Amino acid sequence: CCHFISCFAGHATEEENKLSRTVMKYWTNFARNGNPNGEGLVHWPQYDLEEKYLEIGLKQKTAQQLKEHRMEFWTQILKQR
Repeated sequence: CCHFISCFAGHATEEENKLSRTVMKYWTNFARNGNPNGEGLVHWPQYDLEEKYLEIGLKQKTAQQLKEHRMEFWTQILKQR
């Protein structure tokens, strides 16, 4: 196990290392408080009827309606029946 991990150590870019630390902060906050948000992090909105979510990548951002285009497809298909 440790040998496997050490094979990949040092091959990540600084941006990827930063992303890893950011995701760990979200998970740590959630484990401690039941809420992933914390100081210095982009706000992770609660998913509700507005369908907001956090897009996690090298840069985080809030977004809305992740699968809206898929729903449009099914709405059109169902209208044809």
